[in-house]
Amino acid sequence: MGYVYAAVAGHGIIESIPDTRQLLAALALPSDDCLVLDPALLTPGIAQSIAASIAQFPRPVVAFSSVSTAALESSVILAQRTPARFVFRGTANERSLLERAVLLTPDAEFCAALLSRLDANLNLLPAAIRERLVAMFRTGDGPDSPDGLSAAVSLPRRTMDRYIADAGFVSTRRMVEATHLTSAYRAITRSRIPFTTIASLLGYKSHRTMDAQFTLLLDTTTGRLRTRPLRVAEAADILAVRLTERKTRRRSSAPRNPPEDAKPSLTLIQGRPRPRHVRLKASGEPTTKP
Repeated sequence: MGYVYAAVAGHGIIESIPDTRQLLAALALPSDDCLVLDPALLTPGIAQSIAASIAQFPRPVVAFSSVSTAALESSVILAQRTPARFVFRGTANERSLLERAVLLTPDAEFCAALLSRLDANLNLLPAAIRERLVAMFRTGDGPDSPDGLSAAVSLPRRTMDRYIADAGFVSTRRMVEATHLTSAYRAITRSRIPFTTIASLLGYKSHRTMDAQFTLLLDTTTGRLRTRPLRVAEAADILAVRLTERKTRRRSSAPRNPPEDAKPSLTLIQGRPRPRHVRLKASGEPTTKP
């Protein structure tokens, strides 16, 4: 529990529920509070009950545990049936991972609305890419770059980019940036976490860089979004369009080749028409008569 308190660092309220009955009772009510649990302390039956409750009332879930046989069975249940984000004790970057998982929990309603709008495009992707992207949107966890995503799905970058384009998406990079936006959306609209902290957790060099991405994808800055949050449906509509819109080239209305009966361009010399390509003598007379 001390790790979780350190990760939250005063940015939220923590309520400890040591009894599984109380936990299941709390999960039976709709709420968007983040649930942090240790799979090693759960029996498979309790894990099944938690998964059923979260399926009925979606909420962000963080599974924080050591790698052990005691946590294995419950971890598999949570991984298969919930949008749980796993952070394992003992890893080199354990604290930063836990901080990002707890503070940047995706908005379940927003993610569901967005994925429903992208469903037709996502179904055109190979299963490996589709499942990875859906998991990134639902959990806020995954590669931070297009190259990282291509490595995660075991495909060359160009091959993955082609699949993404063929499915009607703008680019792989924009898809990755969209997962960053959805993971930060809840922290921006429902908390007072400093923007610089959110930007740092997402891997941006500055708040200004993060603002540029939000403006590109949602037509608003993080500051305006915090003071005047968009409706979930509106935000999902805008983001879905930004992920699938394609800029078409404007074609000139003028024909490439002039019609055969078009009149040639003429220039008058001393009252006489001549083609433009006729060269003049120093006296002003044409070298050849047109």
